[in-house]
Amino acid sequence: MLLASCGTLHETPRYQFTDDEYQYRQKKDDYQVVYVDNQLEEEDTVLIYPARKAFSPVFPTISPGVDQYFLRRSFHLNLLTIPFKFRPSVEGFPSQLNSSFNGALFFGYRLDKFRLHYKSTPAGMKNEMLHWGLSGGVFGGFGSTPITPWTTANRTMDEYNGFVLSRGVAVMGSINRLTVGLGVGTDYLTDRDKDIWIHQNKAWYGLTIGINLN
Repeated sequence: MLLASCGTLHETPRYQFTDDEYQYRQKKDDYQVVYVDNQLEEEDTVLIYPARKAFSPVFPTISPGVDQYFLRRSFHLNLLTIPFKFRPSVEGFPSQLNSSFNGALFFGYRLDKFRLHYKSTPAGMKNEMLHWGLSGGVFGGFGSTPITPWTTANRTMDEYNGFVLSRGVAVMGSINRLTVGLGVGTDYLTDRDKDIWIHQNKAWYGLTIGINLN
């Protein structure tokens, strides 16, 4: 059994770590693969075990100024919304900034880095967990868009919100719970005016906000 050693980390934010394999190092040491056992709910601790027989036991140094780093690579699924879409000028119609309702599923590759920083206080040793992530992938979903005489080159007099299907690519960054990024996509209007809508399958650029589902 690979239970040769472990390190106990206190006050780590509960939502950040999951039981999984990570690449781990301290200071200028090389990264090695470890298994993190998250026991925050029961004992307010995280245990670190060597995950490969080829690596030496893990004995973390817990002292002020000696940070610990954890890397995790994974594929992940996000619920995505694009609060703002910038549509470039088309057929002489000015550029637009739309804020219509939309939602999508994002699937991509993600890199997470966790940094555990220790500091000494009058109340004893404390730590803070710093986290950032970077992901890139594809998304698909649905939403609404204004259909007016101006967005159809005056080929209809109706004004309504049309139903669109969206797809595209996005790059997002995360700091703790917040995940935001930039996306490039196209919209496909599904109703009778799809052939006259000037933005049909034209590229737009948007701000993306994601919620991790896994």
